[in-house]
Amino acid sequence: MTETARALRVDVWADIVCPWCYVGEARLERAVAALASATGTPTDVTIVPRAFELDPSHSHPERVLDMLARKYGRSPQEVEAMDARVAGLAAEEGLPYTSDRVVTNTFDAHRLIAAAEAEAGAGLAVLGALQRGHFGGDLDLSDADDLVAAAESAGLGADRAREVLAGDDYADAVRADGALARQLGVTGVPFTVVAERYAIAGAQPLGQYEHVLRTALEY
Repeated sequence: MTETARALRVDVWADIVCPWCYVGEARLERAVAALASATGTPTDVTIVPRAFELDPSHSHPERVLDMLARKYGRSPQEVEAMDARVAGLAAEEGLPYTSDRVVTNTFDAHRLIAAAEAEAGAGLAVLGALQRGHFGGDLDLSDADDLVAAAESAGLGADRAREVLAGDDYADAVRADGALARQLGVTGVPFTVVAERYAIAGAQPLGQYEHVLRTALEY
């Protein structure tokens, strides 16, 4: 008899411009990929991206190193070292990463992710495309054409992406994700909830994600 696959839902609160989210999600996806072979149990894992804005008031594009220096009151050398640390972790995951990138308000990008998830089940793919473009220095999050191209490459049609950006579709969904995060006491991201029971705060080592996923399957 063929064993029925077990379904597992994983909710991940993240912001597109958060480098720790970028690294943490890569580790989570690796853990999910290894899950079936590690447990011997067929598993259907759905990762659902949730919106979290690190700086909702950010109103203009800004070089990431300038933003870090302003936010933390650090010298150029100190913020370069801060970003270089994450760059090394991203490289370990095979992710593109450059310090020559620009951060800006992410509300509209989150609306695209929400649209892709609701309409095409492609929210995670759109999030990944936006992150890789942003951290690779190839995508301007304030440019509608760049957002549309990323969304289209990941499964949301270009016409629909432009329609979303031109209006306020999924604005309520983005705000609802933020409100739920506050109810849960989330103050930073990534924040991962497995099977609506097990929380993982921050970007954790691969083994921690694997442990929590296995625990969720056992109970």
